[in-house]
Amino acid sequence: MPHTNRMSRDGPPASDSRETALLSEITTLKSDLRALVAVALQHGLRDYCEDRLPEVVRDLEESTARSEQRVEVKYAKILAAIRKVPGLQATLGETGERTYYRNAIDQVAYLEHALTERRFVLSGIWVVPAYRGKGIAHRLLRRLVEAADEVECGITLQHDPFGEEGLDRAELEAFYNRHGFQQHETAGDGLYRFPCTPLDLYARRR
Repeated sequence: MPHTNRMSRDGPPASDSRETALLSEITTLKSDLRALVAVALQHGLRDYCEDRLPEVVRDLEESTARSEQRVEVKYAKILAAIRKVPGLQATLGETGERTYYRNAIDQVAYLEHALTERRFVLSGIWVVPAYRGKGIAHRLLRRLVEAADEVECGITLQHDPFGEEGLDRAELEAFYNRHGFQQHETAGDGLYRFPCTPLDLYARRR
């Protein structure tokens, strides 16, 4: 009887299983190699990597450039969105790292932000003392997190208390916790908010 390559009742032939396992191992090794080269580049071993693995270096750099472009687009969309807060007029500061808000009479608040290492970094929200206790900070932060969620962008918070007039550190952390910010190793001493986080008290109220 001629040989046929039919599947047995117990599954695919052993040769197919070995080939699948080998391809999986190759994929894993390639991924590990990319990670190793990425770490080496971060530690100043560019010449070494370019001499031995130029294609991997080029692929990593192209991937990084694409990632930076995507984050810059997201950042621009967030900045455009946070200028639309009902009842307030917003303007972007000269440095591009503050958005100022005013009502029909006064400047009432500003939000400090930056794009750092492909991350949206919130450095704080400041409200004029005469306008505190009116929910302005909540409105600004609510708009910010909604805008970040729309483009699936996390937010790193690096916020110290503004002198003696504002909230102390524990009160600040409680305020941001209610909007889904939490301690995370990637944020260092700050807090981090994942996109569409279920920890957001105000999102859960909807």
